[in-house]
Amino acid sequence: MVSMARAISNPNCKMRNSIFTPVKLLSFIGVFITTITVTIPHVTVNAQSAIEAWRFSQRDMNVGVRMTGMSIRGFAGFGDHGALYSNPAGLGYINDTQLIVSLRGQSTTGDSWRDQSGFDRSGARFRTDGFFPGQVSSSEETFQLGDLAFLYDVPVRQGKMVAGVSLSLVRDFSSRLEFIGENTQSSISSSFLPYDNEYTVDENGNLDQLDDLSFAAFNSGIIEYFRELYEDGKYPFLSAVIPGTSIDQSGLITGSGGIYELSGGIAWQASKTIMTGISLNVTFGRYDFDRSFNESDVLNENTSQAYNVLNDDDSLFEGFDQLNYNQTLDLEMTGFNFRAGMSAKVSEMMQIGVSIESPTWTYIEESYSEIFSTSFDLGGTLSYGDLPEDLGNGFYEYSMRSPWRLGAGVQFDFGNLTVTGEAEILDWGQLELSSDDDQNAFSNVNGVIEDEFGLAVNFAVGAELELGRTALRVGFSGRPSPYSINGQSNLTDAYTDNQLGASIGVGYMISQSIRLDLGVQFSESIPDLWEIYPSDAGGPRQDTIFEIDHIQNNNVILFGITMDI
Repeated sequence: MVSMARAISNPNCKMRNSIFTPVKLLSFIGVFITTITVTIPHVTVNAQSAIEAWRFSQRDMNVGVRMTGMSIRGFAGFGDHGALYSNPAGLGYINDTQLIVSLRGQSTTGDSWRDQSGFDRSGARFRTDGFFPGQVSSSEETFQLGDLAFLYDVPVRQGKMVAGVSLSLVRDFSSRLEFIGENTQSSISSSFLPYDNEYTVDENGNLDQLDDLSFAAFNSGIIEYFRELYEDGKYPFLSAVIPGTSIDQSGLITGSGGIYELSGGIAWQASKTIMTGISLNVTFGRYDFDRSFNESDVLNENTSQAYNVLNDDDSLFEGFDQLNYNQTLDLEMTGFNFRAGMSAKVSEMMQIGVSIESPTWTYIEESYSEIFSTSFDLGGTLSYGDLPEDLGNGFYEYSMRSPWRLGAGVQFDFGNLTVTGEAEILDWGQLELSSDDDQNAFSNVNGVIEDEFGLAVNFAVGAELELGRTALRVGFSGRPSPYSINGQSNLTDAYTDNQLGASIGVGYMISQSIRLDLGVQFSESIPDLWEIYPSDAGGPRQDTIFEIDHIQNNNVILFGITMDI
């Protein structure tokens, strides 16, 4: 059977002619596509889901070298520039004008686990039939500015006043997962086949309309329409990869970027034992995501007799070789919030503090793309999505509002030993997405957040021991899942969205005016679920799913210098 397909539609659609030739069957069909109706591009927009909105609203556990070493935020009132990011009243305990600079390194690695064969999967659990992973890699390293801060001890006649400005990295999005393996049971190409309600055929048996995902795959040579099958009362589409053939499947999923916060604040002594403070904060940053999936006919089982495509210029593409499905997502984010706090000396040994943080109102500009391509043994490559006007490419603007946050802490001073415990309360059910262009754009996502997200209590304990010029620090912290008791994670039962971390740190006074600090945060586990085969509101688009549970640990090291001016 020979099939020629021709796509002619609105200016957003690319044209091609194609021939699919199963062995020993010859005929010729013209398929004329006149209209493509598209509502929402199929591209997976990661920020536009409940769990991803939560992750973009999260910040790293600690800010600043000293607080990283102790795993704390400093809600009790801590004399460090990191107070600007928790309880700005803590600035009042700083006794000198200071300049702080720190560098931050992060190593993102996957939790190792072994399957029944004893093979080390390195942080990725594959849930699919027929795929056997051969190599899995999950590691990424970054090195960048951690903090740049200036604190000014304002000379006042009475009491205490300290002002400060600081730029700090509060979120790092670095991640990486790479894999390759063999599959004899399924192919991503089957996921691009349209459902019965996603295409129409005219009275002559020619293809009339096709939904966006299948249309893109059709124009890249991944699927084909056959009028003979339709006239015989059969499903009229076939995909490029012959069922049962052996193919290599490989993927690369990467994330990069981060969010910085520029904070300016002031603390003053309200009474002999009470410090108060406020800070105004601007967040800005970006997130870049790229996911590429490839299938290759390494054994050359999909021959030229099995698969041919005729292009518009009458050139012939013969024999399926490989296909690639690539998704990209680029976000630029700008937001603002404010904080206010109080810290009180209850006694010589005990200090308490509370702070409140407003929602962060974040404006997001998002660009996205999908590119489909099929390479052949002879003739070259067909692709779709590589032009700006192609379906799956676009730009979108929306806003996100995080919940209010209430923090409280208590600190005990035992001479040269300081011990701090603290908690932060927030209701993730208040998280909200919105769009000025469409008031109902996020009604479903916001409904999921309202129904499944709930109250969370972040906690931390830390200690600092001063031994002459040296300070030793240690801490432990945790951030529970945003899901309420009635909510459920998208991940398997083995993994949750709970995040735990432990830390150590050390500081050394080189002189009376210069201090060096080192802080290390271990194992902030972040889970991800990657659906490699396309899904939609109705679930997977074929019987076989291809999903990966990916657990990564973020180990952070900060090195900083504090200079009294």
